Amino acid sequence: MSESFNHADRILAGRILGVDIGTKRVGIAISDPLGNFAVGLETLEDYSRAQLLEKMAALCVQHDCHRIVFGLPKHMDGREGPEAERVRKLADSLLLLKPDLEIIFLDERLTSVMAHQTLRAQGIKASRNKGLVDQAAAKRILQDYLDKQHFK
Repeated sequence: MSESFNHADRILAGRILGVDIGTKRVGIAISDPLGNFAVGLETLEDYSRAQLLEKMAALCVQHDCHRIVFGLPKHMDGREGPEAERVRKLADSLLLLKPDLEIIFLDERLTSVMAHQTLRAQGIKASRNKGLVDQAAAKRILQDYLDKQHFK
């Protein structure tokens, strides 16, 4: 999966989804059309695997997305565990539904911590807005990816 493309490619590629898959919720973020910044899109709760795949495929069609950045959960020492394998399998299943997608995995270590800090700085209590934490984590994952693309 190639991660190299220039600014013109970003404009032509449509929007990009960022996804933070948790055990209870999935946070989803989306880029602006030019690929400069990420915004929270929604949080999915109480979903089955099939529902999640259908929803992500539908969001790709609805928003003309051809690229998805999945947060890849890793241990602090960089090793991948069962959660990372679950994310990779989900991405493989999504490719069966939408083979034209480009899938990118980005290390998501500490994104939930940063999401909590961001919400706290905005005066939002994460304990009362758990769905916002997941969206903020997805937004952080996607924004990290977008920022890296600008420095290539």
